[in-house]
Amino acid sequence: MRALPPGFPQRYSHRFSHDFPQRSAGLAGRALTVLRTRFSVLAGTVAACLLTACATPPSQPPSPPPTARPQAMPLPQAQVQAPAPMPGATPRQRIVQIALQEWQRWGGQTIRIGRDDTACVVSSPLPPPPPALPDGIEELLQNGSLNASSADTDESFGTTAAPGCAGFPDGTGMEATPQGCALAQRYWAIVGKEVDCQQITEGRWAWSAVFISWVLRQAGLNERQFLTGQSHSMYVVDARDGILPAPAFRLEPLPAMPRPGDILCAGRGRDKYLSGVDEIGFGTTPMHCDIVVEIDATARVVKTIGGNLQQSVSMELIELGDSGMVDGFTNSHAPWLVLMRNQLP
Repeated sequence: MRALPPGFPQRYSHRFSHDFPQRSAGLAGRALTVLRTRFSVLAGTVAACLLTACATPPSQPPSPPPTARPQAMPLPQAQVQAPAPMPGATPRQRIVQIALQEWQRWGGQTIRIGRDDTACVVSSPLPPPPPALPDGIEELLQNGSLNASSADTDESFGTTAAPGCAGFPDGTGMEATPQGCALAQRYWAIVGKEVDCQQITEGRWAWSAVFISWVLRQAGLNERQFLTGQSHSMYVVDARDGILPAPAFRLEPLPAMPRPGDILCAGRGRDKYLSGVDEIGFGTTPMHCDIVVEIDATARVVKTIGGNLQQSVSMELIELGDSGMVDGFTNSHAPWLVLMRNQLP
């Protein structure tokens, strides 16, 4: 029998070089294959990381925290003519200074709320119109109108029909000018609404509450401290019911002596003489509120600034009664109901 040459018998894979995978010999071969595979995967991962600089997709901004009640997204127009920076000012000081800045932008109109039960415009950048109103207009103003965008439809707050007492009915005054319209449109933008100049002059689009909302947002109050609203009763009820985690205001009954940065509120129209804050309905009770900006103890006068007062941002000079404090009965044209006491520094 002929002897086989050295190296025989050979494995099948040694005799024919095939490209298809072949079973490795023994456990050592299988382990080597696993290691090679893992190394290849690791090498590919490292190479990909180097090529992309190990970039990770940018993280998405966190969603805003839920608020105690829904808040509309402010429109960009709310930031037009934003207040000047106030480095070092406290929140209370910013509220007062922003209110004063806006009052000056509107021309500095002033209303006297007298102890003699009168409420008259004593200075204005515009001459007052004739005092007579068409038949039925006064009743419409008192009772409001249908489909109103704000519950605060009665614009008769702080006015009187006394002879010689100047006033501006709807459709007149600074809000009827291009400048006034542009300024008031910023206030509506803080609650996400875009209104035209015709709407600005209509009582059903009363803008006194959005003025307050705009000032407080511009002063830096966040949604834990104050929630904006198109009716004063919205944020008054917020404070009454304690829905905010860090409220900027608490309600205080009258008579009381306010401080700068506080907010004075009264009922109006059909709810002019409420007996207490428990009667206020959220977004349904017509009201008016002013920001307190100064206390003149010598003259016994409290100075406040409010929106949509005589169709402008106006300063009210509130003459104090016999108690020396703000109350709800000294002047029937401004029957103050409650003080929103500012708790901020």
